[in-house]
Amino acid sequence: MAQELTRREFLRVTALTGLLTAVAGRTTVKAQGVVNCAVIGTGEYGRNLLSYLIKVPTAKVVALCDIYEPHLKKALDIVGQPVATYDDYRKVLDDKEVHAVIIATPPHTHKPIALDALQAGKHVWCEVPLALTIDDARTIAKAATQTGLVFQAGLQRRYNPAYEHAVKFMRTGAIGRPTLTQAQWHQKTSWRRPIRDEKWERQLNWKLYRDTSGGLFTEVALHQFDTARWFLRALPTAVAAWGSTVLWQDGREVPDTIQCVLEFPDGVRMTYHATLTNSYQGAFDLFAGEFGTIYLSGFYGVLFKEADAPSLGWEVYAKRERIAQSEGFLLVANATKLIEQGKLPGEEGFKPALEDHEEFAALSRFVAAIAEGKKPAVSAAEGFEATVVALKAVEAWRTGTSQTIKATELQLG
Repeated sequence: MAQELTRREFLRVTALTGLLTAVAGRTTVKAQGVVNCAVIGTGEYGRNLLSYLIKVPTAKVVALCDIYEPHLKKALDIVGQPVATYDDYRKVLDDKEVHAVIIATPPHTHKPIALDALQAGKHVWCEVPLALTIDDARTIAKAATQTGLVFQAGLQRRYNPAYEHAVKFMRTGAIGRPTLTQAQWHQKTSWRRPIRDEKWERQLNWKLYRDTSGGLFTEVALHQFDTARWFLRALPTAVAAWGSTVLWQDGREVPDTIQCVLEFPDGVRMTYHATLTNSYQGAFDLFAGEFGTIYLSGFYGVLFKEADAPSLGWEVYAKRERIAQSEGFLLVANATKLIEQGKLPGEEGFKPALEDHEEFAALSRFVAAIAEGKKPAVSAAEGFEATVVALKAVEAWRTGTSQTIKATELQLG
């Protein structure tokens, strides 16, 4: 059986190399002026993405797919008009009207869907982790690089306007030499979904079981690990991790509370913790350096300067923000635009708009990349790297030993 599966995968992947000619013969998206999209997986997060996708002007939702009918009905309510619905993703791929698919199914199902979608000539958005094993994630990412199709990994934080703005300050040395980073994600919730029929337990509560989820490590921490490697422009070299089920003693197989330490080059370490037991201070990412600290959470960022930090020149325009006992400068992503309009960012403060939501920004740029024939800002290779780091954290937790992250493990081969 193992040899048969390997051969099947090989045939599927090698078939992708012939796609460039096939895709070239299709009706181009540019000619139609709109990207027809299908959402595969209409669970809670799939519907969240859908709620933003329908607001992207150049996107049109033409199909929905899920094996669980109640999820499909909720998704149809979001779309607000009749669209094709399927209970088998292969039927979506057979639909000639579909240009692109959003894969928002549990991660253990990603590989066959992603490979089949690429083979069918569909552009792909794939949520992360790409898969639950390094080999499967590598297979997906490698296949994505062999086509002329757009493949975007669901690392939405990379498209968050506040984070994109703040990373520029890192690049220009606003905090000087980075010395440490820390992040957290706190939300009191069980993750358990109520079910009426026991046969749906593992399908609906897939986040709680080891064979279908890496728990907080892959569903949450992955994104914040990726933010750190993005801001530091470096990949971690080792990770230690701990996890325990402190509150939700309900038979789950993954911890409700985790802690991690990631080793980056030049002696920089990241400390991280996430929990489903408490909501205090929510989620944030913090980068400290010799001249200051950048604090990021949701829609906004704040720069805290050290007393000996050099003047940056723009502080006079900035709105001051206090967090705990420290006062810093609000990092306003549209500050330049406000000044050009004769307004002062310090007076305007921050008023989040639709485009400030990272999901909307990410989906808009996915659709734009398809329409304009460009590469996405976050590649399959970066999605693979982020997946590897998170899976190494899972391994560190399960084995109770720190895991080295080898450069060879991060290569597509």
